[in-house]
Amino acid sequence: MGPARVTTHQFASSDGTILEADVLIPETRVANAVVCHPHPLYGGNRNDAVVTALCQALVEADHEVVRFDFRGAGGSAGSYGGGSAEREDLLAAIDQLSDPLRPLVLAGYSFGADIALTVAPDVLQQWLVVAPVLQVFDSFVAASHEQAKRMIVGAHDQFQPAQNLSAITKTWVNTQVATIEAADHFFRASLGSVSELAINLLLD
Repeated sequence: MGPARVTTHQFASSDGTILEADVLIPETRVANAVVCHPHPLYGGNRNDAVVTALCQALVEADHEVVRFDFRGAGGSAGSYGGGSAEREDLLAAIDQLSDPLRPLVLAGYSFGADIALTVAPDVLQQWLVVAPVLQVFDSFVAASHEQAKRMIVGAHDQFQPAQNLSAITKTWVNTQVATIEAADHFFRASLGSVSELAINLLLD
């Protein structure tokens, strides 16, 4: 990852569950970002390769970044909470940013993308999500929210194909779906493309 100071610390979610996070602090900070990882029950944690690619892009764009483990994953306590508890985890992670008044990007991959799309703080500037499945919740606050939604999806995604994602989100406000042609849901050979596209999709 690029030049950033990294600190690791623990904090509590709303029900007292202790979570662990890294805060990535670049030399210049113009905005904030919080990045959510894929499903805890399938091995997802904050060190996921796609999460790291997103963090790389955000740090390069001078964002202070919090990447954290949902309950039951990585260094966090507790167990999987069905989505609603993880939403509370995200809200608690947002509070770990050093300056809460900076513009905020909410980012996430797969399950983490779905969680990110359920939260809309006042300082939110945009959502930047990779391979959202859109199956964790029945509805998403992002769908009707005025702030920009930028979605990255593999053309061959096994869980929510690019064509389906575009169809589902065609009525969403201010939403753009960008496709990586060679990729599936896991982006194993396309991590560089994820970072590059993420930087291009960040709003000024």
